[in-house]
Amino acid sequence: MMLRCLCFLGASLAVGGKASPDLDLILYGADGCVGRFAASHLAQQNGLRWAIAGRTEAHLQDVADSLAKEGGNSSKPTIIVAALDGKTDPKAWVRRARAVISAAGPFSKHGGELLVRACAETGVHYSDTSDEFYWQRWMIDRHDAAAQASGSKLVLSSGFCVLAGDLGSSLAMASLGAVATSPVSVDAWLETYNGGVSAGVINTGKAMKNVSYPKEWDSDPYVLVPNASKALKLDDRVEGMKYPQLVPGEGLVISNIFGPYDARLLRRSFALRGLPVRLRVGATAGMYPKWIGFLAAHPGSWSSLSKCPSSSLYKDGSWAYRFKASHSDGKSKTLLLSGKGDPGYHFTAWGLAEAGLCLSGWTVGCSRANSPGGVHTPSSAMDAHVLQERLQAVGLIKVESIVDEGSEIWA
Repeated sequence: MMLRCLCFLGASLAVGGKASPDLDLILYGADGCVGRFAASHLAQQNGLRWAIAGRTEAHLQDVADSLAKEGGNSSKPTIIVAALDGKTDPKAWVRRARAVISAAGPFSKHGGELLVRACAETGVHYSDTSDEFYWQRWMIDRHDAAAQASGSKLVLSSGFCVLAGDLGSSLAMASLGAVATSPVSVDAWLETYNGGVSAGVINTGKAMKNVSYPKEWDSDPYVLVPNASKALKLDDRVEGMKYPQLVPGEGLVISNIFGPYDARLLRRSFALRGLPVRLRVGATAGMYPKWIGFLAAHPGSWSSLSKCPSSSLYKDGSWAYRFKASHSDGKSKTLLLSGKGDPGYHFTAWGLAEAGLCLSGWTVGCSRANSPGGVHTPSSAMDAHVLQERLQAVGLIKVESIVDEGSEIWA
């Protein structure tokens, strides 16, 4: 099988100027666990011009061989061999694409900033699966201005954290009719998380123990929106509440293991759109017992929580995330987002891939036309309703409107 193999020195620039991108999308870190799942999804798209990228040619060739065996309309991606080690400039190959997505975390350890900088300075859109909030703050401080100047949309975290929470809260507020002049309260309760904990989350926790950053960032709800006006800063806790807490009409709410990751980025999403929002994130009391029961029903899953999931764990997993948006006058809208498959791997991999398709323009109308360059969240860079329709079409999510009589499909 003949595949095109490109090292960083093979950049394509027109003499005297910049050539038009010859690729829609580049997936960096394609040889990792999440990367392989994302590559498999991208290979099924029609007419996609894309590339898989990473440090080791042999690993990438193995991914390419697997994609060819699986088949698909776009199962023969270009191979780009490029290490993010500071010895070469990623711009040489980044500028070949309309968008770059990365699954190569932890991003604070593996040269993630080099890729962000290259995209920010060349006007290429970008997204990743980052969890490290301190690294995300560094990217905002260091590269937001360059991205604004170039028109690059740098979208932080398009995995289960924070795409599911960002999309759900945005759709709930839209159904309520939230406007910038009226404060809104948003409750985000994780009801079901049946799957493994991705290696990225585990490794992020390890990285945080050895990294240096201002420790006041840990307790700052608005650490990712340092320039937000006082009118938009309505919360004084990262998660918006203490745990455990009895919530009227809800019952006992406890801590959501992913809550802090979501909350910090959700507040950036709200602030970029000028929305004053009081946010609470948590989990229903039954979430953890259900999770333990799910793992117990899948022998061997305990030992592989931070590794690539088994086929049964990947396919049998599920998740459900409920969002309630309320006005001070008592009006409220509640939506339930849910999906099948391991959320830490299936949703994260496909969510990242779909973010890339959106930002590259492959998914028509998905990237917000009036959204300027800069460091974004999924909902500040992408049209929530177009993204919802796309994710529903590929079977990644189900969206329901919760009403007194029960629930109905909300489309």
